[in-house]
This record gives sequence, structure tokens and C-alpha cells, in this order.
Amino acid sequence: MAGPPRKPDMKRHFIKLIFGRQDPLRQNQVNPVPHIKKIESVWESYHYNDFGIERIFRLFLVASKVLFPGIYIGYIGKNPSDHSREIRGEAYVITKTIFPFVMLYYGLWDHKWLYILNIYLLIETFLHIFHKIFLPEHDKHKTHNRSLILLFLNFIEVIASFAVIYAAGNYLNQPVTNGMDALYFSFITGATVGYGDFYPVNSQGKTLVMLQIISTLSFLILFFNFFAPRAQDKI
Repeated sequence: MAGPPRKPDMKRHFIKLIFGRQDPLRQNQVNPVPHIKKIESVWESYHYNDFGIERIFRLFLVASKVLFPGIYIGYIGKNPSDHSREIRGEAYVITKTIFPFVMLYYGLWDHKWLYILNIYLLIETFLHIFHKIFLPEHDKHKTHNRSLILLFLNFIEVIASFAVIYAAGNYLNQPVTNGMDALYFSFITGATVGYGDFYPVNSQGKTLVMLQIISTLSFLILFFNFFAPRAQDKI
């Protein structure tokens, strides 16, 4: 006699939704000091025969990541699998993307410590983008589509983070009274459009605009020099 119908295993389905098909061969490949190995590889020039300012810049990029939480998030807990580390990294990127939007929505740009945290996370993203440009071999095991999605989230985060900075100061020709105006100006600046309704009127504002345009150029360089060739290889 057949028993009662089994209830669907929601936890199992949820895990499958997030993690997909897991490769058991990759589950226990956890290095206890993963980033130290990356610093060592740059120091020993395992991947590049670099020298001078190029070498110094690469060493700065790989060493500076130890000052930010991004490289530690995936290693919380005991012996996390590769999938767990990657999912935690994605959750961290999503959290960083949402954070400035929350500040804009609730008008929190005048809160000193939240403002400082916003800049701190923005600097981490800046360094991360340059890291991917100048040290692409450290991301060779990541899929093209996944990296492209994370890159898009990084770009949105930069737009919103700069919007918080614009909202917090008197940099433009007219006061920014709400988060939407700040986000609008940041977006048209990041897209290098500029309609002329908002524009910087002092040296601090002009410096911020130039820094944001540099960030846009960095994203474009990363896309065309790193992602575009990979996409062509699959055609």
C-alpha cells in the first residue's frame, strides 16, 4: 500500500536553484591562504615578465585587496566549498550595490559613518576593476557570463555611490534636494551624456566628475580587452 505523497523538498530545490549542478571534484579545493598565493605569484612574476611601474602597480593592486572585506567574505565558516565561496562573493557584490541606493532612498548621505563606508566600498570596487584589467589570470576559472553580470552590478554600484557623494556636498550648479536628482546626474555622467541641467561649479565637483568618467573608461577597457575576446572565442 502506497504511503502518503511526499512533500517537495523545498530546501533541496532552493539549493539547486542557487548552486546549480555542483562538480564534486571542486568541492574541497580550498586554499587556507588563497590571496597570499596570489600576492606571491605577482611577486615572483609567474604570469608576466613585468618590470618598473607596471610591476609596482600590479603589486599594489594585489596587495591592497587585503585591506577590504571582499576577499574574506567567501572564507567565513569551516572549509567552505568553491560554490559556497562564489555565492557569498556574489551576495557581497549585491549588498554593495544595494547599499548606496538605500542611502539615497532614505536620504542618509549626511550620516558621517555611512558616507565614509560608502566611499570605502567604492574604493574597493575601483581597485577590483583595475585588478581585473591588470591581473586577469586570477579570474581565468570564472565563467564569462557570470563575470559579465558581476561587472554590470559593479557599474551600477559605482553610479549609485557617486550619487551619494554628489548628494552630500555642494558641487553642482543647483542644490541636490533628493536622491533621484543625485542618481540622475551620476548616471548621465557615468554614461558620458551630460544634458546641461546639472553641472559641476567648483574644483571638487569637477574632480569628482573626472574620477567618475575614469571609472566609466575603466569598465569599457575591461569589457573590450577582457570580455569581448572571450566572447569571440566561443563563436
